[in-house]
Amino acid sequence: MSQARSGVLIDLDGTLVDSVYLHVIAWQEALQRHGHTVPTADVHSAVGMGSDRLVPWLVGGTVPDAEAVSSEHTARFLELVDRARETRGATALLEDLRRRGVAHVVASSASGEESTALIEALGTEPPVIDSEAVSASKPAPDLLLAGCEQLEIAPERAVLVGDSPWDAEAAQRVGIGMIGVRTGGFSDELLFRHGARDVVPDPRALIGRL
Repeated sequence: MSQARSGVLIDLDGTLVDSVYLHVIAWQEALQRHGHTVPTADVHSAVGMGSDRLVPWLVGGTVPDAEAVSSEHTARFLELVDRARETRGATALLEDLRRRGVAHVVASSASGEESTALIEALGTEPPVIDSEAVSASKPAPDLLLAGCEQLEIAPERAVLVGDSPWDAEAAQRVGIGMIGVRTGGFSDELLFRHGARDVVPDPRALIGRL
């Protein structure tokens, strides 16, 4: 691993693909079908967290049917994902990084069918590492560390572009600088409070900056 080499980690879901509110709908419906009534705003606040953490965090404790809720969410999200589109400047940012030779990888908390559907919505195939590569989900930093290993860079030489406070918290835990984008619908204040070093409107604002 090079101590001098630097690189960029980019979140997929909500950052490169405008998908957060589709997840809100899918999670709320999945929870309701299993008897858990959760306000929409609360569901939104949890998006970006790994699904294994999201359900007990929202419900407030151990949930015996958590796996069933998660499976229900995935099924509903896949029904909605054809509405997803790239966020403004997403593919242009990836092309900018590729053209300038900046080491980068898309670090996706999604896996399986969800990850495939999101990449299809993005409309291009960047280098990706997903949650199947790690055992602990955000806000644990495992996925980000795996991304650094793939790029062969030290965490302190990495920058993460993400849309959620959970991205910012995961990055802060291991000394990765995080730039927040507003495409997930989270406030600047919340992103800064969880560790973001800067906040911009969308990926387009980062072209040429990373």
